Amino acid sequence: MIHAVCVALALVTFLIVLNGLLRGAKKTKTDAVLSLLLIALIFIAFFIAGWKVGVLAIAIAFISAIVSRPLAARLASRLFAATNGIGTGAKGFVGLPPRPLQRISQELGRPFDPSEIGEVLSGGDRKARAENALLDYCEQQPAIQALLGEFRISRQDLQELYGNLIMVGAGQWTCGHWVPASALAYPDSLRYLLTRRKENMEKTAFNLIMYFERGASLET
Repeated sequence: MIHAVCVALALVTFLIVLNGLLRGAKKTKTDAVLSLLLIALIFIAFFIAGWKVGVLAIAIAFISAIVSRPLAARLASRLFAATNGIGTGAKGFVGLPPRPLQRISQELGRPFDPSEIGEVLSGGDRKARAENALLDYCEQQPAIQALLGEFRISRQDLQELYGNLIMVGAGQWTCGHWVPASALAYPDSLRYLLTRRKENMEKTAFNLIMYFERGASLET
């Protein structure tokens, strides 16, 4: 019985992580149902086997969420690709961002909190610091450094590109990526962005979203 509960916990946790990476009108309801199921399974573990197994159940759910995230992101990307006919030209899911980029992206993609307006006005804007951290990260990557030199792009130019992507609608999460941050931090997407920086930015942003979401090819 306990083994079945542990397996169910791992499975439900995976489904919660997967659902968080998907879109759809039923996403919120699905998340509510799965969350209630997860809580119920943890309570069952406490009542059937005692507090030690209950704590173990919580640990299993926590670890499962971390371990299953790369698999869930890859599966979500494949589901997006399958439902939209991304074909043989697709490169495939690029994977989750590296840990440092994930931490920076979490801050950049965090919804604005009105209570932080005082911090913004006083010059202590957390997102401004996160933008600087993103630029630092990009400049520390040899492949990105090479592209910046090839296209003669300054740090300020890179920051403007980030802002332009936000303005044209690329400021969104998809399959674990905050698109405007990942667009600057991955060599293939940055090269694509730099070659098209004077072209239709709306189309460029859309293609970048498809690249990180579904592994679609970047069309020049």
